[in-house]
This record gives sequence, C-alpha cells and structure tokens, in this order.
Amino acid sequence: MLTRQAIIIATIRTAIPAAIGWLLALLIARIPVAADIIAALDRILADAVPGAALTVTTVLNAAAIGLVVAAYYWLARNLGRRSPIVETFLLGSSQQPVYAKQNADGAYDITGLPDPSKATRETFQAALQAARRNGSTD
Repeated sequence: MLTRQAIIIATIRTAIPAAIGWLLALLIARIPVAADIIAALDRILADAVPGAALTVTTVLNAAAIGLVVAAYYWLARNLGRRSPIVETFLLGSSQQPVYAKQNADGAYDITGLPDPSKATRETFQAALQAARRNGSTD
C-alpha cells in the first residue's frame, strides 16, 4: 500500500511539471508570431461557425499545455538519469514512483502482503509486522 509520503511525492512529481508546462505554454502563446497565427485561426473559425463557444485559442492552449508538460517531464526524467539532483530540482523529487505488481491471477498486489487465504496466520502476521516496520503500510 502506498504511504502518505509516496502519495505526496507522486503529487509533487505531477504538479510541478503541470505548473511549469502551463507557464511555458502561456509564454509561448505570447510570442508575436504564435499570437498572430492563433488570432488568424480564431477568425477563420468564427467565420466558419458563427457563435461557436469553442475557440482555436482554447483548443491550442489545451494542446500546447499538454505537449509542453509531456516534453518537460520527458526532459526532466532523461536528465535525471544522468544526475538525480537535476531531476530533484526539475520535478521536486528524484524518488521514482512505485506501482502495484500484477500476480499470476491477474490481480494487482497493492499491499505486498501474502494472500491471507493461502498463507498461514503466522506467515501473514510476520509479513504484516515487517511491512509496518518498513513503513509500507499506513
């Protein structure tokens, strides 16, 4: 089971690229050439679909933010392979996400504990105590 610390780190590693991607997309849209292209596409859309609530600016902003966030995250992860301190600076943490493993039955093991229906009480209790000592359960 994910600890609070793992959830906080995962949130930080998601929020920082999203915020920086949003900021970079806004800055890119401020470039005069990009702004002119967006305005021209907005006029074309307004002429083609009068009264349209969706504008090219809205669509392009959403697409640009998504692309910039993905590019930023990719760059941060690749730089982090060479230097974890760079990944810590760019993503807020160099700790890699932890995902649940899938067992042979196809179910996801989110606790790391043995199957209580197949393990003895002593085995299960020992695994539970070890997990608590290691901080892997809340």
